[in-house]
Amino acid sequence: MKSWIADVAGVSGAVLAALCCAGNSLIVAGLSAAGLSFLRRDAILWPVMIASLGVALWGFWQGRSLHRSSAPLILGSAGALSLAAGVIVVHGPPAMTMIYGGATALMLAVLLNVRARRLCATSIERQSA
Repeated sequence: MKSWIADVAGVSGAVLAALCCAGNSLIVAGLSAAGLSFLRRDAILWPVMIASLGVALWGFWQGRSLHRSSAPLILGSAGALSLAAGVIVVHGPPAMTMIYGGATALMLAVLLNVRARRLCATSIERQSA
């Protein structure tokens, strides 16, 4: 199994759940078109978002133990905190800023983590050759 799947799956699930909680029109329309409007309840979306953030942070931790770079884990943790606070605690326009900022930070953390894993794998291959 690819090691980056936890990063991507966790971040994707968390961002989609957060944007659905925030009422993003594309996601809400997609759920309605698929007949899944019942999924747009906080009682369903908050646990999905929190579990997805847990998977993503676990993936960042696994990446850190491999490549020894804390940047993706720190950026991902800050993004997760911003995303969750924007959905659960803060309301109104500041919440949207926190949600989109947290989602952006999480996506950047995934890119940093995948890049660091590739560089680590490349350096291991060079050392063994």
